[in-house]
Amino acid sequence: MSDTGAGSDQGATGNEEQRADTAWMPPSGESPAAPGPPPPGPAYTPPTAGPAFGQPTAVAPFGPVAPFGPAAPFGPAAPFGAYPPPGPPSTGRSRGLVAAVAALSVLLLVACSGLIGGAFLLRSSERQTAEPEPVAPPVAPWRSSGTTPAPGATASAEPSTRGPQPSDFPAAQISDLNDVCDGVLYFPQSPKRTGAAPHPVALLVDTDMGTRRHDRVYYYDEGLSKRVERTWASEDPKVVQMVACLDRTSTGTTIRKCRYDDPKPDTLTLLKATYRLRVYEVATGRRLLDKTMGGDDQQCPYVVLYGPDKKIYAEVSHRSLLSALRNLVKR
Repeated sequence: MSDTGAGSDQGATGNEEQRADTAWMPPSGESPAAPGPPPPGPAYTPPTAGPAFGQPTAVAPFGPVAPFGPAAPFGPAAPFGAYPPPGPPSTGRSRGLVAAVAALSVLLLVACSGLIGGAFLLRSSERQTAEPEPVAPPVAPWRSSGTTPAPGATASAEPSTRGPQPSDFPAAQISDLNDVCDGVLYFPQSPKRTGAAPHPVALLVDTDMGTRRHDRVYYYDEGLSKRVERTWASEDPKVVQMVACLDRTSTGTTIRKCRYDDPKPDTLTLLKATYRLRVYEVATGRRLLDKTMGGDDQQCPYVVLYGPDKKIYAEVSHRSLLSALRNLVKR
């Protein structure tokens, strides 16, 4: 009986397990797509493949034609729609608007390409050709002998028939006084020839190169002291009251031949010459003396400068120069 009871219990238990295992099987003859509600089972038993979702019953939502067809979603006409039907014939106002827009576009293109500037430049050139602007009268060049203008100063004088003009800046070096000799400028900043003597003077002598040199040895007969030098040949233009200008005006006959051995043997021709001595007050340009003088020093000079023609000229002696200037300097 124990064995039989045990067998009955086992049989009952086995039937229950078989019913639990076969509870998910679909009844014979029914479609897998309509399973019955699942009986209670283990909480974490994974669902079997197929019965929960089954085969899709409709193909319209996922079919290739409607949602993903090439013509509807991705076709060229579908995203933007069809072109609107043609409107009514354009009127004259519409044509004018279109012409204005076209003209504006052309102007923009021309501006971008730089042609408008060219058109204006061409017209400006035509205008200048048709109506030339008045040209300022030519201004004679202002010759300077080396003056350096002060900052902010400008030269106010230029050669003209009106005579010398006042300079806006003082003479910076003795060579600037050449402008007084040439009747170009005078320097109001310089001291006038007034007061007690002596009145300092600078002698500028004409050369064969078209310039003048500052003669600093002609006064030696007056002495060699610094005081004498400052009176007759000062290098400071700020203390000079007068400038003496000695220019050769003509030449004459041959006086003699002068032979030299250094730097190489050579023979030069000494000619007679005539000079003009003018003395000006530096501060006003006023002429104090105008005298014609002959070249009385007719000896061959120890040192000489000469040109390709190998001609030299008799000079005014130092004695004659001192005699001509002495009254103006010492009185």
